Amino acid sequence: MSAANQTQPEGKTFLGHPVGLYVLFFTEMWERFSYYGMRALLVIYMVKYFRWVQEDASSIYKWYTSLVYVTPILGGFLADRYLGNRLAVIIGATLMAIGHFLMAFEPKGIFFTALVFLIIGNGFFKPNMSTQVGRLYPANDPRRDGAYTIFYMGINLGAALAPLACGWVQENTVGGFHSGFALAGIGMVLGLVIYLLGMPFVKEIQLNDQPVGNPLEAINADNRVLSEKEAENTPSKIGWLSTFSVKALFALACFLLGLAVWKGFHSLLAGATPLLCSLSLFVVVWVINQIHNAMRDRVLTIVALGFFGIFFWAAFEQAGNALNLWADNTTNRYLLKPMPDVQIFPDPPAVSQANGANGTSAAAGFWQMFKLKENRQTGALGVDPVPTAWFQSINAVAIFIMAPFFALLWLRWQISIPMKMTLGIFLMSLSFVVMIASAYFENQPVSVEFKGKELPKSIQKSPQGHLLLMEKGSKEGHPLQGGRMYFDAANKTFHMRGVLADIDRDRVAWSTAPPDYAKLLAQAKETLEEQQKGKNEKLNHKFRLPESVRGFDIRYAGMSETTVKYQENERTLVFSNSLDDKGVKALLLAGADPEFRGSMDELMVKSSRSRVSPWWLLWSYIFATLGELCLSPVGLSMANKLAPAKFATMLMGLWLLVSAFGNFAAGALGETYGSIPPLQYFSITTLALAAAAVVLLLISRKLTSMMHGVS
Repeated sequence: MSAANQTQPEGKTFLGHPVGLYVLFFTEMWERFSYYGMRALLVIYMVKYFRWVQEDASSIYKWYTSLVYVTPILGGFLADRYLGNRLAVIIGATLMAIGHFLMAFEPKGIFFTALVFLIIGNGFFKPNMSTQVGRLYPANDPRRDGAYTIFYMGINLGAALAPLACGWVQENTVGGFHSGFALAGIGMVLGLVIYLLGMPFVKEIQLNDQPVGNPLEAINADNRVLSEKEAENTPSKIGWLSTFSVKALFALACFLLGLAVWKGFHSLLAGATPLLCSLSLFVVVWVINQIHNAMRDRVLTIVALGFFGIFFWAAFEQAGNALNLWADNTTNRYLLKPMPDVQIFPDPPAVSQANGANGTSAAAGFWQMFKLKENRQTGALGVDPVPTAWFQSINAVAIFIMAPFFALLWLRWQISIPMKMTLGIFLMSLSFVVMIASAYFENQPVSVEFKGKELPKSIQKSPQGHLLLMEKGSKEGHPLQGGRMYFDAANKTFHMRGVLADIDRDRVAWSTAPPDYAKLLAQAKETLEEQQKGKNEKLNHKFRLPESVRGFDIRYAGMSETTVKYQENERTLVFSNSLDDKGVKALLLAGADPEFRGSMDELMVKSSRSRVSPWWLLWSYIFATLGELCLSPVGLSMANKLAPAKFATMLMGLWLLVSAFGNFAAGALGETYGSIPPLQYFSITTLALAAAAVVLLLISRKLTSMMHGVS
């Protein structure tokens, strides 16, 4: 360790590594705890708490998980030029802690504000933590690879603990989802405190401004690794395609830019994705225009493998979206006792959330959220059913177990990087083959009698015969049960396949509420909002149910009497608290067509008995983890090795965008979940992955040759 390579000592060590590494380890562990704890609850929260339709929840999930991989590029730039790593980490951790705690509050506006804080905070935090790990060591220090392995284990430790802790809190405390989000915030604060207290131990080694040089200078006999200088003068392995690729990528970038402008006139959000793709390709074209021959081959290899990586991440990130909903609605989560029939009526809230309602201060309400529910169900290990979020821990636990075996495997089995990534995508397809089998067993028939005279106006038949939900403002009908629900008018019977989730029952049933009743609810919401603006000490509004409402049942609303009371004798609703969108939907369900709602109740209860074994999800996640171990660390290493030294940081940033595009594709795919049958959904995903694996297999030898000795 010479003075030429460092200007300050590394300080104290523990187990051969600087103490600062362990400070960063625990900081990152708690940050990942907060991220994965919140992620495990996010989609379920939007669907079951806010009562948003699944398509909208997936769209928000799509943008959130994509942007958390885009903002680190800007965060890294600001840290390099202006802030420095330490200040950027502190800013990022503080913003994320604020974001998590904001999610402990109920209002929809606060929810979206929280997501913005989390996205921006992650942009400052994520790139600078990883950078600091490398700066604890001088250039070419052999301990650096081991340091990143230790750091990576911290990531997975946090990812394993978070769904277990946040999921248990969400299921068993009176605060529900808000308790889980608050616990994620507490984890982020712990990470920030550890970082602040440990900053004196994080001693970054300042390297000289002189270029260290690309480490790819090793020379073998025949299949040697070319240096960058040699690669610039070595003929390309793809001949004329090397020049053509520049023109093709430029044309594609221009096309996507035009598409972004065209879509931007209709919706700024719709134009954002092609714009980001276009800008990324313009950067790639700019880079490959400045390099030639074998060096261009290497960068084109990064682009090609990044494209196939998008397929992998689009499927892998279903864990937080479609597969999370599958675990919640379609999986038997009971361990030691038979699964009971689902409840028709939702549980009313035990206490008000942390919003200072009912005279309770926000601080007191915050801690009140963590009180255990009095009527909570307990079984094995204190949980029965298993919290939905617990399934999200399988991946991280499996990485802990299997990562050492893969490290040994790659030492004994010398295959190329493209072949490793092919294997990763193939294993990911096997993960969804398991889900195809699971969907096959879920696809059981169930029938119930309809006691009404005719179907409600909001329910229509498609030309194919299945039932459609015609929602207000929608031109096209939403297929009920993914097109698996039919009505036999002659026998007045509903026929359906699969498990009808409570959230789907609610969406179908509340659409049948009489229009005049829906109008009165909308007016009540506006009146209460006006009273709240006037800062009335006590909100008050009531209306009598119109004659069109039959079979009104307040139990369906699952609302506290501190918000609304139903005076049955007078058929009057009395409001003493504000009414939000989800409250309106809950009351629409209470006033829905009673015969149709009763049929949907019966379908929900009968079909719930077809919930499938949790082993299907377990093995699906195991295969996904095997695929991740083949693709994720290999991809990062590949991008680092192939990138020209002068463009290394830029191309690594673009490689992170592979995850961003993959998450976006995952959300877009998730938007179709529920609109098509699960069997079809999982089959399409499997076929897309298998096709990508086959194509990559066919071109893997050519891509390997384009790497010019890098392995």
